[in-house]
Amino acid sequence: MLKFGSTSLYSRFLVLLLAGLMTAFFASNYLWIHVLELKKADEGRDMAVDMAASVGRTVEFIRAYPKEYRHIILNQMRDIGGSRFLVSINEEFINVTPIAETSISSQFLTDFNESITSTLGQRLREMQVTFADPTTLSVYKNDIKLIDLPPRWAQNSLIREPDVAPVLVAQMPLGGGEWLYLAGLLPDPYYLSDVRGLSNEQLSFLVITLFVLVVISWLLVKWLTAPLTNLSKAARHLGTDIEYDLKPLMLKGSKEVRQTASAFNFMQERIIRFIENRERMFSAISHDLKTPITRLRLRAELMEESDIQEKMIRDLDELEALVKGALDLGKSTDLHEATHPIDVNQLLNTLKEECKLMGSEIEVKGLAKRTFFGKPLALKRCLSNLIHNGIFYGSKVRVDVVDSRHELKIYIVDNGPGIPEDHLEKVFEPYVRLEASRNRNTGGAGLGLSIARNIAHGLGGQLRLRNRIGFGLEAAVILPRI
Repeated sequence: MLKFGSTSLYSRFLVLLLAGLMTAFFASNYLWIHVLELKKADEGRDMAVDMAASVGRTVEFIRAYPKEYRHIILNQMRDIGGSRFLVSINEEFINVTPIAETSISSQFLTDFNESITSTLGQRLREMQVTFADPTTLSVYKNDIKLIDLPPRWAQNSLIREPDVAPVLVAQMPLGGGEWLYLAGLLPDPYYLSDVRGLSNEQLSFLVITLFVLVVISWLLVKWLTAPLTNLSKAARHLGTDIEYDLKPLMLKGSKEVRQTASAFNFMQERIIRFIENRERMFSAISHDLKTPITRLRLRAELMEESDIQEKMIRDLDELEALVKGALDLGKSTDLHEATHPIDVNQLLNTLKEECKLMGSEIEVKGLAKRTFFGKPLALKRCLSNLIHNGIFYGSKVRVDVVDSRHELKIYIVDNGPGIPEDHLEKVFEPYVRLEASRNRNTGGAGLGLSIARNIAHGLGGQLRLRNRIGFGLEAAVILPRI
């Protein structure tokens, strides 16, 4: 699953692809909306010019007739539909409540006034034009509402259902106390709507398109990075479980990924061959060294008892111990053991019981929340070496277990004299023993820490040493949870 804080190639590739896709998507749609707004502004300007021309023609037509004939002309226009407006000649100025002004309505009225002024000149300087809500609009008289008129008086042509559209209302004096009144809908009744941008249908289409693109991008990135994920898993197992995962990687994916997988397969084959050759070499060395040592021991024992015999036998014992330690050190990186789930809590309890039988007490704090997948005997030997090292140089040993989602940390803490800071890394070298600083006891070949760290590395983890404040040494075994 994708995590926002993840640093994997898959997550970064997917985030970058989606970011580019979303940027391009929203940028293109922003430009599209901008173009639609420009187109809408042009359409509004054309409607204003058209409406101004219609109003101008109607005004000229009405004013061309004598006063006593104007009402007859209006009745005929109303019956035959000769005008796109509701036209009346009123004896008073009708109070009109304008709708809330917007930038669109303001621009429309500006374009309308400019156009009709250029058509009729200063004769219309007293014309008052505004937009009104037809449900509250008065006609003929201030106490007569448009919605109260019968259908034949053009009520239905001005009130649209279910969404009411604004009405353009124009009034101008005709002289003699009369006012010419015109009210009509725009060619696009909902041009003044506050809804900006895309319609619901357009938004639905864009959302569906974006969803499809995101899904395709996710599948594409997953397909492209799957070989790299397999390569990562194979590389991790190569260092921790090489004997049980010898299958070469399949050569699939892009050309670069196939070349990388081929190089990895070649490297894995060479490493396995090198390890097998080294194992055969250690076996030969072990056989070649043990045989002459055994012969020398037999010959020494057949000698007459003397100081020379005793010294020879002591040197042979030391030589045999050194050879055995060297072979153990060489083999400590070769964990010839299958990977199994390990109950770390039970393992520590077993080590605690073993130390108790040997007369030493250790304290265990903390619990592993779940099993750890690794090599049980190797992990036991690693912890045993560190615990016995702590017992050897200190009187008390405490084991702290700290488990998390990504790591299992086991701290072995003693109360010994510690190690000089400049020797914390040196003690991992074979046969190094710092008797000057940790000299309460003697003995050992100085291979315990080296073997323990080799095992920790073989399990994919780390072994770190740190002097505690005051006194004592802390050995931290940090194991990754794969």
